Amino acid sequence: MPQFSIIIPVYRVEEYLEKCVDSILAQTCQDFELLLIDDGSPDGSGAICDRYAASHPNQVRALHQPNGGAGAARNRGIELAQGDYLLFVDGDDWLAPNLLEDLSASIAATPADLYLFGALVERDDKVTGELHEELPADLPTHTKDAPQLFFGVMAPWNRAYRRTLFTEGGIRFATKVWYEDIRIVTKVLALAEQVVRLPGAYYHYLQREGSAMNNKNCARNVEILYAFDDILGWFGEHGLREAYRDELTFLAISHLLIAASVRVARIDCKSELLGQFRDYMEKNFPDFRENRYLPRLDRNKRLVYRLLLKRRYRVVRLLFRIKDGR
Repeated sequence: MPQFSIIIPVYRVEEYLEKCVDSILAQTCQDFELLLIDDGSPDGSGAICDRYAASHPNQVRALHQPNGGAGAARNRGIELAQGDYLLFVDGDDWLAPNLLEDLSASIAATPADLYLFGALVERDDKVTGELHEELPADLPTHTKDAPQLFFGVMAPWNRAYRRTLFTEGGIRFATKVWYEDIRIVTKVLALAEQVVRLPGAYYHYLQREGSAMNNKNCARNVEILYAFDDILGWFGEHGLREAYRDELTFLAISHLLIAASVRVARIDCKSELLGQFRDYMEKNFPDFRENRYLPRLDRNKRLVYRLLLKRRYRVVRLLFRIKDGR
């Protein structure tokens, strides 16, 4: 069985997919299988998947299914994967050639359930940022000893997971929803016994205008409430809600009260969603104003946080228009 299973949900990425797949096939460690899950893509992406499967039959599998969203495609990959560790790669992103080699060396040196690595954010052929989790490199730890991991990158692609976290932990991606990533990352962090961070930046994340979080569909931001319902329910069912109470509260402050409110206010500062976000915080996190992680907010987020508490949504929108130069 391979050491790694790499799962790519494929949908409308015809322009980018070859670069993504070629970066995987060029890995200096070849102990992997690649699962290309064509999620009913209407462009030529499915044919590209078939071509790679035909030319690399021992490593690449192409599977086709009706459109169910990235979550459904990843779930199909989880069910079929045979590797000890899973990696999720988006079809418009790509990997540094030594990622799997360095991961394999880290696994041999320090067995763990979860390995984190850095990412380069790219736009218009330029690196615009670098993402790293806030954890000492190459030092195994548990999230109970590193709560800052709950405040890092809420994405599935900057980490390698021991497959049993999903198969034995019963974790699956939500389908056809926004904010599915935050549901997965929080649960995996709570289940992982050991976490190790690699120091390098290996993942190239392409920031595109058409991505879900750049979508201007205001109404769908309500799904952040469904995501937190799911998270709080899961942590409650597993007897972990109280243990991670402060972390979950700050997560909601950051992603629900601040980030989602800003997204909505920039589109419609009279939206009813803004009140719903505030009401949700009051009901589910009544002491959020005293959260011990509030000092982690940078100066700009502290300003936005205070404005949101005062319901100064027009001012928030104006601030971001100035920031955007509009």
